[in-house]
Formats: sequence, structure tokens, C-alpha cells
Amino acid sequence: MSTFDVARRKTFSHILPWLFAAYVVAFLDRTNIGYAALSMNQELGLTSEMFGFGAGLFSVGYWLLEIPGAILSERWSAKLWLVRIMITWGIVVVLFAFIQSDWQFYLLRFLLGLAEGGFVPGVLVMLGHWFVDKDRAQAVSLFYIGLPISQVIGGPLAALLLGVKWLGLSGWKWLFLVEGSLAIILGVAILIWMSNRPEEAAWLTEDEKKALIDTIEREKMMKDQSWPEDTQRAGSSHWWYGLKSSITWRIAVSMFLLGIGFYGFNYFVQTITKEISGLTNTSIGLLMVVPFGLAALALYLNGKHSDRTGERRYHTALSWLIGAVGLLLLAYGPHDHVLWLLLWLSISAIGLNAYFGSFWALPQTYLTGLGAAGAIGLINLVGNIGGFVGPYATGVIRDRFGSFDLALVFWVIMLVLGAALIVSLPKETKTPIIHQRQTIEQSKT
Repeated sequence: MSTFDVARRKTFSHILPWLFAAYVVAFLDRTNIGYAALSMNQELGLTSEMFGFGAGLFSVGYWLLEIPGAILSERWSAKLWLVRIMITWGIVVVLFAFIQSDWQFYLLRFLLGLAEGGFVPGVLVMLGHWFVDKDRAQAVSLFYIGLPISQVIGGPLAALLLGVKWLGLSGWKWLFLVEGSLAIILGVAILIWMSNRPEEAAWLTEDEKKALIDTIEREKMMKDQSWPEDTQRAGSSHWWYGLKSSITWRIAVSMFLLGIGFYGFNYFVQTITKEISGLTNTSIGLLMVVPFGLAALALYLNGKHSDRTGERRYHTALSWLIGAVGLLLLAYGPHDHVLWLLLWLSISAIGLNAYFGSFWALPQTYLTGLGAAGAIGLINLVGNIGGFVGPYATGVIRDRFGSFDLALVFWVIMLVLGAALIVSLPKETKTPIIHQRQTIEQSKT
């Protein structure tokens, strides 16, 4: 095995576990209100519209630090940026245990988004420092598996905590106390034990560091020198370069459309399940293990296959279309047995999660360096606007029409439009464009 291959294997085992754990806790803290709502909404007097508005306010706070977070991660330290995020969001989540009114709920949801803003761009920038192109979708997939796994863990944890009343506090309050504390503890652990860049890693030999760094830098240089105007790959000199690219905007708008259905589903899936099935809160928490466990497996396999083939667009678009089919069945398919419900939830969860690796490999397929950092920040920012629109619109539709069926149709339309935008992107090239251009120049001479 070559020195470079040894370094690659070490990177997977030393970097990804920390990032995976961080995302598990992040999404636990972001979506635990879906479980808390099963009893919190009644206790605080929140309607579906009020809950959807508060859930969506997370994204408003999140927008503000998306692009600055990506740039700070590239120019300063991705690790320290992530540590700052985790500790502050953990503190905010703990404060949720003490809310007593709707405006306090709104305020803390906004502050939680502000605290977590820049988390995903920071992680994606960090992955660009550690992983070569052929490993990136798989690395992103292994990171994003934390999302469905957070639901696999969060369901049983919620089932355990929602039924307790320790020290006079309701179970939903203990949910926030426990999960917020986990974020603070993990943030401190990452500060102590995780490396920021290859040159700082004590677990790599000097030869391994050089092999890994040289390969990553060589890939960046090839991309930077070979950019043909806005059709294949963009340069990395300036962060704003990524913001000018029409490719970036197409990806960003597609993420906005996806975000409407994705966040609508993740914030309301427990309530939808309860309305359809009439199951207890505990049963719903345990039921979620199956669809999101399958989604984690699908996410990993889709990302791995995307890396193997070098294809990103159709791996993303097909995933979204599968999710759309699952949502339609969830709204209008048979529900006379819990197994039907479990099947529709599984198809929906698989489609709404399997795309992560291939999708987030797209920006760094076309851009590098600060250009990629700016693009990633913009894409996540625009996507999180969908994270506000989706939950709020879902709550409004539910209160106006008395069911979630039309909201699910709304999500489906957005997913189909988003998939069409992804397919419209330029085709990925297996041969670096610098080689293509050299071949053309040689043929002319």
C-alpha cells in the first residue's frame, strides 16, 4: 500500500468520526422539537402555524453566518469555528427547557440558528482540506449519515424522556437538557483531540502528510488553471467568485426547493405520523428507527456509488424523485395498517436523505478554494431559506385545511423542480479539464 493510501485510510478513521458525531448531535438539537411538539405544543398552547413559524426561525438565524462561516473556516480555522458553534448551540438548547411562552420559543429558535450558522459550510470546507476528489462524496456521505442516525437515536431517546417528570420538569424539557449538554461536551472533546489540517496531525508521519497535502494541492491547481467560463470549473482566488457563477445559483435554488420538503418533513414527520396512525408518543419515537435507519444505509451506498462512477447529478436528482414518490404515498396511499405507513415513511426518508454525498460533492466539482467556500456558504444559505418556508407553510396549510395532505403535495412539487435544476447542470468530466485543453492545443499544432 502506498504512503498516500495509508494517509487516506488514516484520515477516514481520525477525522470522520468526530464530524459524524458532531452532526448527530447537531441534528438532534435542530429537530428535537419535532418530538417535543408531541407534548410541548399543548403545554405552551402552540398551534401548527405557530410551531411551524418557530421551527422555521431557526433558518433565519442560520442564514446570517453561512457565507462568513465558510470563509472563516477557509482562512482561519475550521476546527475552532466548529468548536465555537457546538458550545454556543448547546447552551441555547439547554435554555429551551425553561421556555414558558410562544415568544420565548421564537427567540430561542432564532438564536439556535444563529449559534449553528456556518456549521455545514465549515465541515465541507474542512473535508476539502483532508479528502481528494475521488473520496469526497463518500466522506460527505459518512458525515451526513449523522442526520438519519440522529433520528434513529433521537426516536428512542425521545420515547424514553417524554414520559418522565423528574424534578418537576416535563419530559420534553429533559429532552432539551440532555441533548444540549451533549453538544457542549462534544465541542470540548473536538477542541482537545481533533486535528484541523493534515500538517497538524500527530497521527500522520511526515511522509504521509506530504503525500496527502501534495495530492490535494495538485488537484486544486489543475482545477484553477483549467477553468473555462462558467461551464465546468471555477477558480479559487476570491470567495466572491463562487457567488458570481450561474452554476452556484442553480445549485443554491435547487437546495432551496429541496429544503422546503426536507425541513417540512423533518419537523412535522412525528406529528403527521401521529395524526395518521393514532400511535402513542413512545411508539412513534421507536417507529422512526426503521425509516431513518434505512435512510442512513441508502445515503452511504449512494455516496459510495457516486464516487465510484464520478457522477453526481443523477445520484442527487433520482434521490429527490424517490422522496417525492414516498411523500405522495404518505398523503394518498393506503394507511389501513401500520406497515403501509412504515413503508411510505421509509421511501420518503430514503429519498430525502440519500442525496447528501453526491449533492455536496457538486460545488467542489466545479470550484475550489475560496471560490468553493463562498459557493458552499451561499448554497447552504439559500437552502435554509427553504428551511423557513417549508415548516411555516406546512403549519399554515395544516391549520387552514385541517390535514397535512396538501402540504405534502407542495413538498413534492418543490422536489421535482429541484431535481430538474440539478439535471440542468453541466456534465461532470472524468478527465481533468486541464488535460482536455492540452490535448486540444496539441491537436491544433
